[in-house]
Amino acid sequence: MLLTFLSLPLHADDDQEIKSQFPYAVLKSQAIDMGLLEYGSRATGVIKLGNAGAKDLIIAKVRSSCGLMIPTWPGQPIGKDQEVDIHFRYDTSRLGPFERKVIIHTNAWQKTIVITIRGEVVP
Repeated sequence: MLLTFLSLPLHADDDQEIKSQFPYAVLKSQAIDMGLLEYGSRATGVIKLGNAGAKDLIIAKVRSSCGLMIPTWPGQPIGKDQEVDIHFRYDTSRLGPFERKVIIHTNAWQKTIVITIRGEVVP
């Protein structure tokens, strides 16, 4: 089940009206905990992004808050009730805990979506 990524309180009627007119991004989670990662290992993860709106959702750009986190995303539009995977990898060449943001720029009603990714690189 996908969770709606929306910070503003809406009435059910408003929510349905928005979804009937715009792409509407939904996420399984707003935060991902990668746990403990071994130094020098290949650390990868996936962000699940879906569209609950009536129009195609387009991912214009995905970026991270740091050069150690590299995201990749599909170029095709996401149709109504479809879901895609946004893959990312983290460079484990620095020891210690980390918290990075992945910012997804879309044409969805929410426009910009921010996901927090945490973990810790250990020897």
